[in-house]
Amino acid sequence: MIVLGAVLPHPPVLLPRIGQGREVHAQATLDAYQLVAQRLHKLQIARLLLMSTHGIVTLNRFHILDADLSGDFERFGRSSVKFAHPTDSELVAAIMEAATANSIPLTQTAHWEQSDHSAGVPLTLLGSALPPSIAIVSISFRPPADHYRFGQVIGEALARLTEPTAILASGDAVHTLNDDSPNGRHPRGEEVQREYESALASWDAQALFGIDESLRREVDESVISPTLILMGALQSVARIEFRPRILVSERPWGVGYVSALIEPAQEGD
Repeated sequence: MIVLGAVLPHPPVLLPRIGQGREVHAQATLDAYQLVAQRLHKLQIARLLLMSTHGIVTLNRFHILDADLSGDFERFGRSSVKFAHPTDSELVAAIMEAATANSIPLTQTAHWEQSDHSAGVPLTLLGSALPPSIAIVSISFRPPADHYRFGQVIGEALARLTEPTAILASGDAVHTLNDDSPNGRHPRGEEVQREYESALASWDAQALFGIDESLRREVDESVISPTLILMGALQSVARIEFRPRILVSERPWGVGYVSALIEPAQEGD
């Protein structure tokens, strides 16, 4: 039973051992992580699916990890900072079965990117709020509609589970918002950032479909694909209407970090 969705950014600088004090410039994002952790605790989440953007990302296929995750932040000069988490084999099997039945190109793999910070950062920051084991899937370079359809299939599979389940979309938004960005400023970066946040706030997958894919690459964003999987999953759950709430949007270092909770609408909303 899916009871919670979230969008979370994943800059390694959020981790004190990597940020070395710079993480205070994204304190609002850290506070949002704390709120998500509190919700995971309160809802007693027993199963969790994480969408990764830096695991195994290929042209035509999605991937799901079927071995325990372990990695480090060597890419960011901190090989001593490590992360690990057991994999939920039952959840992996349920998603694989549903993907196969619906002709979704999903590959099961025991190998993962060692420095996948899109998994390492949220796993580190959420820590003890996580269930004992989780499942991780990757985005691909397939069209937006395929990500949404993959999400629908995931949602149908997870809705059949009896335990409280959460889905987390890990992704940073536009990386070229201003001159502080490592890649400089793109003249349409703010436009794409606004369009993404508007679509998320209104829970509008069609609006995300409408953002030009070549422009997405130009402004260097990595949050739309995992968000589309999340939308497909939550919008496929029968008889439950999910409502998004953007907790914070900030842009230190020229990158857009959006954190959001998506929960079932309360009666009277």
